[in-house]
Amino acid sequence: MDNLGHLTPEDEIFLDEDVLRDDYDPSRILERDEVLNRYLQMFSEVIRGKRPRNVFVYGPTGVGKTVGTHLVLDRVREDADGVDDVDVTAVQMECRDLNTSYQVAVNLVNVLRESTPRSSISTTGYPEGDVYDMLFDELRKADTTHVLIALDEIDNIGTSDNVLYKLGRCNNRNSAKFVDPDDTKVGLIGITNDSTFRDSLDPRVKSTLCEHEIHFPPYDANELRTILKDRAADAFHDGVLTDDVVPITAAFAAKRSGYARTALDLLYTAGDLARSSDDDVVTEQHVRQAEEEIQQGAIVSEITSLSPQGKLVAYTLLALDNEGELPAKMDAFYAWYEHAARLTETDTVTARTVRDLLNDLVINGVAKMEEINRGQRGGRHYRYSLAAHPEMIVDGLTEDDTITELDEQRGGKIFR
Repeated sequence: MDNLGHLTPEDEIFLDEDVLRDDYDPSRILERDEVLNRYLQMFSEVIRGKRPRNVFVYGPTGVGKTVGTHLVLDRVREDADGVDDVDVTAVQMECRDLNTSYQVAVNLVNVLRESTPRSSISTTGYPEGDVYDMLFDELRKADTTHVLIALDEIDNIGTSDNVLYKLGRCNNRNSAKFVDPDDTKVGLIGITNDSTFRDSLDPRVKSTLCEHEIHFPPYDANELRTILKDRAADAFHDGVLTDDVVPITAAFAAKRSGYARTALDLLYTAGDLARSSDDDVVTEQHVRQAEEEIQQGAIVSEITSLSPQGKLVAYTLLALDNEGELPAKMDAFYAWYEHAARLTETDTVTARTVRDLLNDLVINGVAKMEEINRGQRGGRHYRYSLAAHPEMIVDGLTEDDTITELDEQRGGKIFR
């Protein structure tokens, strides 16, 4: 034990490393002025006392949708405070662990009741119709003129989209579940990182929710540089970063994903390497070493720890790359995944789950996602390709018997 080091509170590199973590909640969001102002204008009717629009917000993970929504709703409430006869309540609820309209409706009832003497309701045991009756009763009784409801990660509810239809039309006098706008004017905001989710919606829901859309695109290198410079000022001691650290970190992250989360994680890892080495400053070499670790050891570890379905998705990436079929759209990718699942006699998961698994691989530097925008006629979609060297993914899959047997059935095209 004599050779064991000691932990000390002194840190010569980081001033506040929490500023670089995923769960840090910034008071502002940079390089999003245009999209945020367009987003804010979607609620101009609210300040005039009119019914709010329903808004569909989409874009990949880590590009500011959730924080941007929070800031926009705060500004709407702030501006409404100065207007007579306009009071705004905003509810921002995450649907990550909610996969049905019933669960969303129950949780909304309980959120709306938090500021009232009425007790919360159980998440099970009520007929669905009764839950909606309670939800719309809470909206009618709300001591406010407007209620804006933002549902984050709404794609988790899949095809169970009845709550979106009911909330989106609840101020419509022809609606079966009617909330008189003279009582409360309701606006619905749906947030998702799956641009194809709207295509799976009931046409009635799509026409109600997706009439007004806000798109958050990935950041480019210059935008990431601005974000990193701002966060670094609070995260590191003065003079700790050499001048080339932020630019090269932004360049690596833009190439890998365009996500702020990727850039911030890379900058933190570089700082941690400098700290572990007792270096006085963080240099370009630390960034390159951090990128190499993320792209190699971390990727192999990530692949090794994937679920069986995740490994099947990773192998699909390898197979399509080997056949020269990347980048691939989601429908082509899913078709090949289904083929691989049949060969291994594995149950298939939904296209939405495969897309989530792919997005996880993007965040971890295994895959790359490119947005294709063909305008109103062609629409928008994403194409996926490899970001890491195939050998790294092979290294992470070699110990999985199901995957190696799958490759043997295909003639040993990957694992030679």
